Amino acid sequence: MLKLMIFMGIDEAYERDKGNLIEAKRNDPVIYLDDYIDENDIEIIGFIASQFAYGRIAVFMRFLKALFKKMGKSPFYFIKKGDFSNLSGMYYRFQRDRDLIMLFDVLNRIVDEFNSIGNMLKTFYSGDIRDTLWSVRRHIFSNNGELKFFFPAPSPSNPMKRWNLFLRWMVRKDEIDRGIWDFIDKRDLIVPLDANIFKIGRCLGWTKAKNPSFKAAVEITGALRSLSPEDPLKYDFFLCHRVGIAAGCRGIKSQECKARCLIYL
Repeated sequence: MLKLMIFMGIDEAYERDKGNLIEAKRNDPVIYLDDYIDENDIEIIGFIASQFAYGRIAVFMRFLKALFKKMGKSPFYFIKKGDFSNLSGMYYRFQRDRDLIMLFDVLNRIVDEFNSIGNMLKTFYSGDIRDTLWSVRRHIFSNNGELKFFFPAPSPSNPMKRWNLFLRWMVRKDEIDRGIWDFIDKRDLIVPLDANIFKIGRCLGWTKAKNPSFKAAVEITGALRSLSPEDPLKYDFFLCHRVGIAAGCRGIKSQECKARCLIYL
């Protein structure tokens, strides 16, 4: 009965608040995908935007805007051309220009071998997203220490938030996500476990984990799947922005929540 009440509460709040999601999108890196029509460009922009989606939103959005300006009208052509000298001097937090150029060199190799990021993932896709990403890493890197921040090495705990965010953008299709891939079923997506979704999951009893982890991401995804079996990440953007960020969810239910939380029960 409680699960049914939670579903009704989230679904009703989501439907009532849909009109505000487009405004919230302006403060999310997914907005950059709307600037492009060609699917190759969308993939490149989506990958880069998701990989740098950490830290303060205003700061990484500003960095991405400057980076995409340097990439020109066709990010895919910029990658394919392989001249990244104009990235010299750019950095974001602990990624210096050397790391950026190394990342872009890897993207150039991926495009040369597979023609696109999507084709690469499709080649290795096993039905298990985590195993697929690990297979990609083994194929690309001989040195297991290279670019582990962007291409995760096998780990039992890493929730792979930024890759799961990228996959959500590429697989789902609605007012928020572009949905240009069809080789991954949206039922198999895993929630991009940021601090907001983790706190909400803790508050609603979807996970008892004390820290964000892959296990916590799977548990929260399972709860979302019970709300929307065909599309478990349907509510992800809404929960993150309108409950997590806008309502300032702290992960603990209190009387203060009643005044600001859209899904308070």
